[in-house]
Amino acid sequence: MSGGTHTSRTTAIASLAVLAVALGMIPLIVRIDVPSTHLVAMRVSLGALVLVSFSAATVRLAVPWHRWRRIVVLGAVLTTHWLSFFVALKLTTVAVALAIVYIGLVVAAILSGPLLHEPMTRGVIIGLVLAVLGMLLVVRPGAGATIGGVVAATASGVLFAAVMLVGKPLVSDIGGLSIATWELVVASIILAPFTVQAVRESTEFWPQFLILGALFTGLAGVVYWTAMSHLPVAIVSVILYLEPASAVVWAAVFLGERPEPLTWLGVALVIIAGTVATRGLSDGEVIGVTEAL
Repeated sequence: MSGGTHTSRTTAIASLAVLAVALGMIPLIVRIDVPSTHLVAMRVSLGALVLVSFSAATVRLAVPWHRWRRIVVLGAVLTTHWLSFFVALKLTTVAVALAIVYIGLVVAAILSGPLLHEPMTRGVIIGLVLAVLGMLLVVRPGAGATIGGVVAATASGVLFAAVMLVGKPLVSDIGGLSIATWELVVASIILAPFTVQAVRESTEFWPQFLILGALFTGLAGVVYWTAMSHLPVAIVSVILYLEPASAVVWAAVFLGERPEPLTWLGVALVIIAGTVATRGLSDGEVIGVTEAL
């Protein structure tokens, strides 16, 4: 591995880890009584507005014609993923929803081999196992599961994996900024009627909308896809498990919640998982997906 490539991957890992920890704050912000459609619509619309304004002033967002179909599909899949996730949160507990949705990361990691021809390392596989175990200790899904909630969360998890697998091939062609911008533009067009409703009916929630749209959607999308351009899907999957784990820490800091010892053990396992997985990537211990499984 060349020095430049190693530096780029290290920067991508660090930026993605910081992003995942920051995204763990979203549950603190989204404790508002607003329809899921309004929340997602404003999130993508404001995110798109920020990125289009920034991009127009700094770079050209030209996209090869043959890539537009994939961008439209990506925007539609992202929209459906977020909608189904928020529906799941309303129909079942946060723990159940997170436990099911984040299995999508494992699906993406496994399928990245046959679909994207990305190698796996033993470190990544061990990291995935530790991350899943740690996340389950953090959220510990139990009572509160409903059929509707489980169905919505399962759909969201599958779509989560699809977002990663559909978007990954685009990054090398058009870059992280372009893909983040255009996927949000497509999503905002799809949800335009709900954006109009939100502007009319949910004006008191503009501060939350702005934070979610500009920071946790627009800027987050650029960081996410730029990191994805330097890292295998499996590594990204492991690091993203920091998001549900960090939510517990933020709740303890800002809401005064006191997690149980098992919860802290889960957080530690997720952190260890990221370390093990990224060390495996650096060591280059590559094995085939079939052998790994």
